[in-house]
Parts: sequence; C-alpha cells; structure tokens
Amino acid sequence: MEALTATVKQLTEILAQVGASLAAATQKLEQTTKSLLSSEESLTSTKELLASSKEELATTKEELASANQSLASTKEKLEQTASALTQSHMNTIDVLNAQIEARNEDLEMARKAMAESEWDQKMLKNNLQLDDDSGLPGKWRLYLNESSERICWDMAETMDPISQCVTRWEEQNMEATGEIQKLELQQGT
Repeated sequence: MEALTATVKQLTEILAQVGASLAAATQKLEQTTKSLLSSEESLTSTKELLASSKEELATTKEELASANQSLASTKEKLEQTASALTQSHMNTIDVLNAQIEARNEDLEMARKAMAESEWDQKMLKNNLQLDDDSGLPGKWRLYLNESSERICWDMAETMDPISQCVTRWEEQNMEATGEIQKLELQQGT
C-alpha cells in the first residue's frame, strides 16, 4: 500500500505539474488570443486607414485633374487675351499712323496757306508802299499805307491760330510716333 500511496503521490505530483503546465499553456493561449485579436483590430484599423487614404488619393487625383483643366482653360484664355492685345496694339498703331498721315496732310495745307499769306503780305506791302513820287495826295497815300498795314496785320492775325495748330499737330505727331514705338516694343516682348 505504500507503493500505491507513493504512486498516487507521484501521479498527484505529475497531475499537478500537468495542471500547472496546462494553466501556463492556457494563459499563453489566452495571451496569444488577445495578441491575435489586437493584431486583427490593428489590421482592421490599418485596412480602414488604407481605404480612407485610397479615397483621399482618388479625391486628390480628381482635384488635380480639375486643376489641370482649369489651368488649361486659363492658359487658353491668356493666349486669347495676348492675341487680342496684340491685335489691339496693331489696330492702335494703324489708327495712330492714320492720324499722323491725316495731320501731315493738314500740316502741308496749313504751311502752304501760311507761306501764301506771307507772300501775299509782302506783295501787298510792296505794292502799297507809296512814296511822295506816287502822285497821290498825302491823305490818300497815308490812308493806303495804313490800310495796307491793317490788312497785313489782319492776315497775320488770321494765320496765328493756324500757326498754333501747326505747332500742336507737330507735337501730336511726335507723341503718336512715341506711342507707336512703345506699342511695337511691347509686341516684340
């Protein structure tokens, strides 16, 4: 019986050791299960994060496509604006050149009229400058000389606004020429 007691004792010790091993294995299994559950939660969270990132990437891609479209549209509008500006500059240059040409014609006529007026004044002065040998009474000579001077003065006064116009037109032509040069430089850049 002693042997049986010793065997039972040994079996009890072995069972206690097996129980302790089972408890340790169960504890390790529980820890592994917890770890697996945590890993699964982490994986699920990572999957959700990846899905969210994928959605954000798709949205960003759409936004980039939209921005590219907008950029292309803006570029096209800028090209159209540049073309319109170039055409506007060309039209402005044409208008300025036409104004210069018209003013040059006016200048030519005004200068011709001024030259003729000066010639007429000289001729009038020369023809009406009467001296004592003219045979006219002094009163008539004086009257004709004064009339001649008054007519010449009136002619000069009449030509004064034309002279001012000539000066103004010449200045306007210089300004227009400067503006044309500025526009041509802008077109070149």
